[in-house]
Amino acid sequence: MKKLFTSLAICLSAGVSMAQIGAVAPDFTVTDINGTPHSLYSTLNSGKLVIIDVSATWCGPCWGFHTAHYLEDIYAQYGPAGTDQVEIWFYEGDAATASDALNGTGGSTQGDWVTGTPYPIINETPLQLSLSIFAPLGYPTINVICPSDKKIKEDLWDVHAGGGTTAAKLQTMKDHIDNYLATCMGAAGVEENSLLEASVAPNPTNATTTIRFAATTSETATVNLYSVSGQLISSTTHQVVSGSNAVELDLTSLEAGTYFVKINSSEAVSKMIPVVKK
Repeated sequence: MKKLFTSLAICLSAGVSMAQIGAVAPDFTVTDINGTPHSLYSTLNSGKLVIIDVSATWCGPCWGFHTAHYLEDIYAQYGPAGTDQVEIWFYEGDAATASDALNGTGGSTQGDWVTGTPYPIINETPLQLSLSIFAPLGYPTINVICPSDKKIKEDLWDVHAGGGTTAAKLQTMKDHIDNYLATCMGAAGVEENSLLEASVAPNPTNATTTIRFAATTSETATVNLYSVSGQLISSTTHQVVSGSNAVELDLTSLEAGTYFVKINSSEAVSKMIPVVKK
């Protein structure tokens, strides 16, 4: 269950937090408890998916989620020591919380939130983060924010609330993150008029396929192929001409499954394009 931030500490039945899903996440810049600054839009513009856990030290459901180590496991796989595609921040949503509560002492805490947490912890007064956007139904709210459009795509708490074993919930969260890495990483920081329109056919294919796109100038373009988890499989450069271009992509040696293609040039960048190998 989630807790509303009211004096009555009303509990709500767990459910999809539709209030913030699809909203553009407002930018904010904060400093974590170790003195390191973090800017939401700067991080998104670097092409990283951002997960923000908005919780409170006194919140029982928050503590249960935290001690299940979901975000620690996700950070290990997708953070700086892993693929380096995801940033995770813990944001203390109660402006009255002091550092002793974060460290597990005092009367308004469920335990030590700092020890063993590898990602940044933010505790500030006043709050710069808008609770009406990032935690509309209370704590905890685990926002997943896409770099391409800066929109909140999901609340991972809803995966947790859906039931199942801890391992099954973690795997579902990772599956969702893999999907966002593949589908919303392609245009971070790029103006809409700089998007490169491209298509892939035949799709599905059991061998080769052709990427077709239009370039505005004669130059060198890079074609990158990614796995569904965001791992770079291949990167090739091609001399393209102003106007229509076609590049052959060979998938013969790859296992059956879904992959993603992205084209980069000095003038434009494409979104991630799914291609299926039969």
